[in-house]
Amino acid sequence: MRKIVAMMLCLAVALSLAGCGKKPAGDPSSNTIDGEPNGTGALNTSGNNTIAIREDVCELYLEVLEDLWNVDTGLNSGITQIGIDLSGLSDLTEEEKDIVMSGFASKLDLPYIKGTWEELCEQGHIDKEDLYWEDGLFFSIKTSEDADPDTEHPAFDAQKWRSGLGAYYFIQCTVQKDADGKWSYTVGQHAIS
Repeated sequence: MRKIVAMMLCLAVALSLAGCGKKPAGDPSSNTIDGEPNGTGALNTSGNNTIAIREDVCELYLEVLEDLWNVDTGLNSGITQIGIDLSGLSDLTEEEKDIVMSGFASKLDLPYIKGTWEELCEQGHIDKEDLYWEDGLFFSIKTSEDADPDTEHPAFDAQKWRSGLGAYYFIQCTVQKDADGKWSYTVGQHAIS
């Protein structure tokens, strides 16, 4: 069931990127891709160019965000929006990052803002002085600084942040593929602030 939902979300985002739907909240670009989904996990564009969407990898990082949502649920109370930063994640294309972010926000039925923690502070969403986001949660996944860049999916760190005293971290997560070709991850360490 989870795979069907993820595939439907991928299709919805692909249609959105093709100009058939609305852009996600906070998306600064106004360009659209002229194309049609072909049902194989790729978006065909005009001409001979194709943007390949790796649904299995998108599902992996969507699972990470969902797992973060489900830990320390007290941080989720009263939120009306989320911020997501995948800019530091080296093994996803920009299109795949958009699929993961909009899929996660859609699953929560919340609007999302794409940007780094600093950008969300500059935009006034996060109170940088008091280190608090009154009505939102900030999620980020980034490739670990000491990760081996030659691996297909290097180690990553992920976080859910509400305030300086309210955050949850997955540190040194490693990615593996099982015999059936399904990607999964293992958290090296959990941390709470």
